[in-house]
Amino acid sequence: MQISRQTMQLQTVEILKALFALPGFDSVSIKGISPASPDDSQAVLSAIDASWHDILSDVDFKVRIAVHPSLRSLAKPLSHTLLSLMGLTDGILGLSIQGNACEIQEEAVETVRLCLATGYRADIIFEIQWNENVPPLSACENAPCPSPCDAFWFIAVQALGKLLRRDYLIADHLAHMLIMEGLVLQMEMRDAKYGTNIHRYGYGEVPAYQNTDTEAFAFLFDKTEPAGRRTAENLCRAALTYNALTGRDSSNESRREIFFALWNCYLQGL
Repeated sequence: MQISRQTMQLQTVEILKALFALPGFDSVSIKGISPASPDDSQAVLSAIDASWHDILSDVDFKVRIAVHPSLRSLAKPLSHTLLSLMGLTDGILGLSIQGNACEIQEEAVETVRLCLATGYRADIIFEIQWNENVPPLSACENAPCPSPCDAFWFIAVQALGKLLRRDYLIADHLAHMLIMEGLVLQMEMRDAKYGTNIHRYGYGEVPAYQNTDTEAFAFLFDKTEPAGRRTAENLCRAALTYNALTGRDSSNESRREIFFALWNCYLQGL
């Protein structure tokens, strides 16, 4: 994995190509800079200059797009469909979508925050206008909604960024959110085992994250200052525990490997 100003620029151009190809696309801006096309190299370079601070930086897109009103019947955020049409859904490490245009009659906003498997991070604000003159997007009904796995790994990347920028308060808060996801999974597994979600007494279960061995990944945080080391260990435990509790499916196993590769890449680049 390699993340640099150059790779950010190359990936940004690819996303611009996908955006410009969307039906109903109107305009896009990055940090107030509006490329006339994906080939507008001067505007793209200026946008990257405005976005790049360090290897942890992301790119902020604001996109205006018109969508046919018939898609309100989907009753779910349109952003994942747009990401699918852009060819991004198969390459996502973590994803968060806020807002649901289908619940709003007038112009609506959906915010996508994502980290790709390449380590590229972006926030995309879709400003959506309903327009009967725009052809319906294809394959909308088949576009899957974001999963709990998408959300978990997005928060993990956010926690990692805060950790490495020494914001230990927010990093620790996010790491504990991830630990709580693991605890919820354990509670659901217990409910399934006993056939009820009512437990007058517990059964002496040990939270899985407390027994998770992080020794193999200690090189990622053995040089972290004391104030952040416990947070780094908790983040590592949360990621390993979630992977174990979700049954080690191939998708999640791959994301775990990508996450730790990203962690190492960040350390090498800072």
